[in-house]
Amino acid sequence: MVAHRIDLDLPVSERALAASLGGPWRDLLYVPGPEFTSPLDPGSFRSAFVVVSTGGHAVRISSAIAPAFGFELCRLQIESLPACPDRMLGSFFDPDRRGRIFAMSREDTASAGQAGWSYAGPSLSERLSRIGRVRLIRERVSAMLHGQTVGWRADRGLVIDVPASEPCLFLASPESGEQALFLPVPRLHRALLGSATPVPGATAQELLGYGEWPETFDLALEMIDLEFLEPAPWPLAPPRRRSASCPAAGPRLFRAN
Repeated sequence: MVAHRIDLDLPVSERALAASLGGPWRDLLYVPGPEFTSPLDPGSFRSAFVVVSTGGHAVRISSAIAPAFGFELCRLQIESLPACPDRMLGSFFDPDRRGRIFAMSREDTASAGQAGWSYAGPSLSERLSRIGRVRLIRERVSAMLHGQTVGWRADRGLVIDVPASEPCLFLASPESGEQALFLPVPRLHRALLGSATPVPGATAQELLGYGEWPETFDLALEMIDLEFLEPAPWPLAPPRRRSASCPAAGPRLFRAN
């Protein structure tokens, strides 16, 4: 029996926003800055991200942090933006747009031209203009801590399936509520998809930030398909119910350690 338990599920409104990402994308934007890239985790990007649909609807992806058990747990945070401040943001679809940052100078802003502060790879426009489906990564943990059993459930990531290509990942980060991780190609993070044999130092437990947990730690990951929903007008309405003739696919659960 779990003595202490916390649930960090996406609220209904945020889950509906996540489902709306299954439509065509017009752009994927980010906030530039000094923590955008890391030599320790090449191919991943840390920022707050904004997905702009072809209809102009903007959805912001970051993290929500909840202190618990002497640690910091987290889940994704997904918000609808009434207006998209794209002049300040960099773009994965147009890498020449590096965004702007606030600077302590006479000018209010400065171009994010420092190495590593913005995206310098190939355009993702062609690859991400069409999305196959969106899946939610939910972690379920039962662990020992100071002789007591603790547990939690948290919606940690989104898998963006891309037709004829590898999926992309958004992952919540406990390091900053203003940031999440974006991985255009999963690479070592394939361990979170249950489709690859983990390599030393890159197990699901370690990739999710629990590599140094001091006692017994049991992690399972659940993969949940999200039904595509057209973005609703602000404020967001609850997701539509499926009809009896179109039942929801059951989630897929796999042991991650």
